[in-house]
Amino acid sequence: MLFAMLALLLPGWITVPQLPDGRELMKQAEDANKRFHTLQFITSVTVETSGDHPMKTQSEVSTFMVSPSKMRTEATAQGMSQLMVSDGETTWVSLSEKEYAKIPAALGPAGVMATMALKLPDLSGKQENVKTLREETIDVDGKRHACWVVEVHFAEMSMPAPRNPKTEIKMVDLVTTSWIDKNLLLDLQSTSSARIQINGKPGYELQQKTVKKNIKINEPIADSLFTFVPAPDAKEVKEFKLFGGGTPNVDLTGTIAPAFEVKGLDSRTYSLAGLKGKLVLLDFWATWCGPCRQSLPVLERLNEEYRDQGLVILGVDADEGREVVEAFLKKSPMAYPAVLSGESGILNAYQVGAYPTFVLIGRDGKVASHQIGFDGEAALRAMLEKAGLTPRVNSH
Repeated sequence: MLFAMLALLLPGWITVPQLPDGRELMKQAEDANKRFHTLQFITSVTVETSGDHPMKTQSEVSTFMVSPSKMRTEATAQGMSQLMVSDGETTWVSLSEKEYAKIPAALGPAGVMATMALKLPDLSGKQENVKTLREETIDVDGKRHACWVVEVHFAEMSMPAPRNPKTEIKMVDLVTTSWIDKNLLLDLQSTSSARIQINGKPGYELQQKTVKKNIKINEPIADSLFTFVPAPDAKEVKEFKLFGGGTPNVDLTGTIAPAFEVKGLDSRTYSLAGLKGKLVLLDFWATWCGPCRQSLPVLERLNEEYRDQGLVILGVDADEGREVVEAFLKKSPMAYPAVLSGESGILNAYQVGAYPTFVLIGRDGKVASHQIGFDGEAALRAMLEKAGLTPRVNSH
């Protein structure tokens, strides 16, 4: 109260320091590459999700930029790598030495994401509140950096799951906080948090932290870095089959189930012929797939409830490396066999074009039911009950 009275009586003596406008600081940070002739840095990214199957992933992205429009990024995460090279006119994207995509550079990040069947959420007009919170000093590369701390609150936003328009992913309570160097006007560090909802139901909490390190400004960068040279046997594609190679509208119900033979992480071999007379539920999934993780506890309940009636569930991983799947299952073990699609051809045979995809094979060897996307426990139970399985009393 005393200080408030003094502020009113002696306004010329007591002043409140003005913080710079948050929106302007964010814009300047986004335009950093225009202020420097060259810019190089490595971004360390940590993403954590909570829920029934929590997961933590770490990745690094090396970035090289030459003003006004040359850029190269090299990223590694979850056993996968990505290379993006742009000479200002053309952008090349490669996820392996076997395939690459080429798009006009003017399409920007949205064009790069489109090659992976992904759509960037439209952030225009979504910033509900942008404010500079405070000044703060942080350590980066062993140096002290005086920063402005800017917080941005976004309105909720929705997007369809990749190749699966039936599944809606909604991001709620998205907040990002950035530490922007006062002198360089670079965002050196940022954190983000959000709640992810899938088809209107609670999914999981997401936390992300990024830190820029090994920052080099106006140092020479070899021009050869912005020239893309594909491997001799690489082929150009319009879109990568990161999310499967089929169409999400396919329905195999009533058809003869294609034969398969896949290797389990338990070293066993699983084949359709070896499972003859059983009801087989194939769950095509991936460690990076949010709806897949949401469906896992449901599948575990169904496995426990129906295995005495001859149900066999196989979790068919979507062409990821063994070490990636094993690392995931160490934290979130499955109660049913996990198998690797590998070179088995099972993804093409079952025309998997979205994750998760569930295919129920009846005792007669025909596809009894086919479901793309996770539509909740009731939908999976309906698949099984339609095939003649009897639910336990009060199982719902």
